[in-house]
Amino acid sequence: MQLQNDKITTLQTGIQTAYLDHTINSNLAYRPEFISNNYKLGKKVLVSIEEELQRCEEFFISVAFITKSGITPLLQTLKDLEQRNIPGKILTTNYLMFSEPEALEKLAGLKNIELKMFVTGAETGGFHTKGYIFREEEIYRIIIGSSNMTLSAITKNKEWNTKIVSTEQGELTQSVLQEFDELWRDEHSLAFEDFIDAYRQEYLNEKMIRKQKQQAVSEQVVELENYRLKPNKMQVAFVKNVMEMRAQHIDRALLLSSTGTGKSLASAFMLREMGTRRALFIVHREQIAKQTLKSYKRVFGSSRTYGLLSGNSRELGAEFLFATMQMMSKEEIRSHYSPEDFDVIILDEYDIIGQVRRRPILKAS
Repeated sequence: MQLQNDKITTLQTGIQTAYLDHTINSNLAYRPEFISNNYKLGKKVLVSIEEELQRCEEFFISVAFITKSGITPLLQTLKDLEQRNIPGKILTTNYLMFSEPEALEKLAGLKNIELKMFVTGAETGGFHTKGYIFREEEIYRIIIGSSNMTLSAITKNKEWNTKIVSTEQGELTQSVLQEFDELWRDEHSLAFEDFIDAYRQEYLNEKMIRKQKQQAVSEQVVELENYRLKPNKMQVAFVKNVMEMRAQHIDRALLLSSTGTGKSLASAFMLREMGTRRALFIVHREQIAKQTLKSYKRVFGSSRTYGLLSGNSRELGAEFLFATMQMMSKEEIRSHYSPEDFDVIILDEYDIIGQVRRRPILKAS
């Protein structure tokens, strides 16, 4: 009990320094303090988190965003805690689809860490906590403020955090622990194995949408509808698979999907992901060519030129050319193009385009 009383006295002195008189000498380990990133003073939030992890006997973290770059500088410390059997609980969220699945997998792979995800929705509202709780015997040190577990947040961003030092019986500590426990036990907080597969797919979907929007901005695609377009699961999977095939230098792909599932939009999303400038889309009827052209305009807006090549139209110089099979089978049309004219060729309804007609088109381009 004497040891506890000594710590309380030390803690009281630290509180006096922090809140009453900065000239009072006290032990920094028991003193509340302001924590920020300040390169001029050599201060980083990361250093404070590392120090508390290294001396704690148990830790609890609740942050909205976790990235691989954010946990990388902490991994060695976390592995040391794993070796020492220091338990930890980390709670994050799917809010804004920002946390990186690879980072979550790294954390979940540590035997001493239990990881959960709070799944947000209309009934829960957002989730934007940033709190780090460390217990050393009967003393709690809690860092609360603006820093997520991202590299920028813990090393260089303008972040404001407060470190609170308290006994377990302190009212503030009791409130924080109770809030964490309620969130941890909430029905919306899912264990790693229960959320990771679905979240990984949703994250890839959102990542592609963000990239599409960034490209739309850079290409001055200002139509509002283009920002609202969201690929469905089939389209996301298709684009992902094509990009993986390209990385393996495979230059042909086949998409099999039912009518009405969005194959035309899937091909448009693919071209946007690839950054394609010129493409040829071949169909067997002019009506389908017109419909496909409209779909592409929804994705690319005014960032490309579009043309029809059919019995009623010959817009040969367009960046995205939508042609009928009949027109592309004509020698006079094929001779207009060289193999370098198109980055990508897409054949619609590949199985019904006759082999005899198909072969000269592929040879010509």
